[in-house]
Amino acid sequence: MRLAAAVMLLAFALSGCETSQEKSAQLEKAAKHVIGSAAKGLTIAKTSTAVRVLATQVLHDSEGTAAVVTLRNLSAHALADVPIAITVHDASGGVLYKNNTPGLEAALTTVPLLAPGARFTWIDDQVQVTEGAAGNAPDSSPSASPGSPASTSAGTPTSVTAQLGEAPAATGPVPQIRATGVHATEAPEAGVAGSVANDSSIAQHGLVVYGLARRGTRIVAAGRAVLSEVPAHGSLPFQVLFIGSTQGAHVEASAPPTTF
Repeated sequence: MRLAAAVMLLAFALSGCETSQEKSAQLEKAAKHVIGSAAKGLTIAKTSTAVRVLATQVLHDSEGTAAVVTLRNLSAHALADVPIAITVHDASGGVLYKNNTPGLEAALTTVPLLAPGARFTWIDDQVQVTEGAAGNAPDSSPSASPGSPASTSAGTPTSVTAQLGEAPAATGPVPQIRATGVHATEAPEAGVAGSVANDSSIAQHGLVVYGLARRGTRIVAAGRAVLSEVPAHGSLPFQVLFIGSTQGAHVEASAPPTTF
């Protein structure tokens, strides 16, 4: 169901009005970006001093696992394509997942844009975890009782850590992208839907819509949708399917620009 929804969104997004030559140039540019950032897998040589991790959490249900990282840009400049390395752990500290696998899409290893001084919540809803198989987990203590977290939660994702790498300042005007008509959806699955409006003269390629559900100040559900193309001065509908529970929660969505 999730795959079908994503395919429908992508097909709709490809119906822009650019010429074949313009589209080929954009696709070539996007391909070079993906090859350069993902072909060898993510590595961070130096931790960013301009971005602070404010909070992290893992959401997990029958649909999958999502890592949620809230950040703040401490600098006076917008930062583009900020590398983000995450490690998902189980209750005993075992490593269940890292986003350093070669070939991951750029949106799963970078934060598209961080506005100066702003907070932003980044989401990876493609965390691949096999429960009960914490390959790098430390050995459980022989004295652990059957009811202890080490014996009942090994292989179940419970926490995530994040490291941000250095990133260049965004040059030129930052495209303005707005999420409009944002509302909760219940069928076929819980999520958030609406439209994104591109108020800039630059078509947005691979635009990621990040959806959240909050109960009070706590994030209780999250997900993303990727729109292949949002034309300049155009808009496109989106639907994000959530991982987590939305009962009694307020939903929101954001879509930072990806093309400058």
